[in-house]
Amino acid sequence: MSNFLTILRIIGTIPLVLIIYNKGICLESLLIFILLAITDFFDGYLARKYNNCTVFGKVADGIADKFLMLSLTIVLLIKKIIPYWTLIIFFRDFLSIVFAIAYAKKTKIILKSNIYGKVKTNLHIISLAIVLLIGKWNIVSSIFLIFAILLFVPEVFFILKILKNKI
Repeated sequence: MSNFLTILRIIGTIPLVLIIYNKGICLESLLIFILLAITDFFDGYLARKYNNCTVFGKVADGIADKFLMLSLTIVLLIKKIIPYWTLIIFFRDFLSIVFAIAYAKKTKIILKSNIYGKVKTNLHIISLAIVLLIGKWNIVSSIFLIFAILLFVPEVFFILKILKNKI
């Protein structure tokens, strides 16, 4: 079930982006985004509850998150609803992924998500949900996104500590 929710998040991103691209921000886009964001919580919850954590799930969950957030950000940029500096969050994600790949290559172990990544994703989701609710970029969305970006600092220390202990 958890992998199904992850795949649903990937597939559900496509109509969300098409709706915003064709209609702009509307109640329908907000509701779809909220439903997709909720699947991020439930796929992990169900996988842990039923001890069904798989390599596919660990990898696909991250891909689904990035696909949803990057796709939504790009369409909002195209529609000139959010500023270009918001793309910096994906640079942060890219660096986190590089660390995780380096770890997996050295140890053959795929890191599960950590608290910093989870909080970052939730702050990013809140930031974009506020944009979809209000219909424009605003100071509140900026604050949430800046905090999400800043979480990269403790996450780097967390990952380095893991690398030091395991390699």
